Amino acid sequence: MYTSAAGRFSIALPRQWRAQKHATRDSVSFSRPGATGTMIVEWTVPDIPWDDPREHWIGLEKEILAKGLFKKYERIRITPTTFLGRKAADWEFTRERDGSTIHVINRGFHTADGRPYALYWETTHARWPRDRHHFAALARTFRTR
Repeated sequence: MYTSAAGRFSIALPRQWRAQKHATRDSVSFSRPGATGTMIVEWTVPDIPWDDPREHWIGLEKEILAKGLFKKYERIRITPTTFLGRKAADWEFTRERDGSTIHVINRGFHTADGRPYALYWETTHARWPRDRHHFAALARTFRTR
C-alpha cells in the first residue's frame, strides 16, 4: 500500500511497481520498471473551480486543442460515472507522443470536502487491450484520507 500525506490518498501497488512524486506538480506517478503503462494520481486544485466532472473534461479538452498541446489527439469518449459514491467522469483518448500513439483514460472527481482528483492511466495504444485492467485494479484500491 502506498500512502501520500500531501495527496491525502492511499493506493495498493502491484509487486515491483514504484511511486515517484512529481517535482513541481501535485501528483504521484506509479509504474513498473521496463513496462509502458503509468498511473498518475493528481490532486492539483484547478485555476477555475468546477462542479461537473464531465463539463470540466470538455472544457479542458477545448483548452488543450486550442493550444495545440496534444499531437494527433482523438477523443474516444467523455462519460459521466460515479466513483467512491461521488459524481465522476472518464475521459478516454489517444494522442501521439515521441512518435508513439498512447491511449489514456482519465477519471476526474471531487471528494466530499471538495478536493479534486484525477486518476490518469496511460499506455501505448498497442498495449491498451492487455494493460487497461491495471487502471481498474488501481482505481479499485484508491482511497482518500
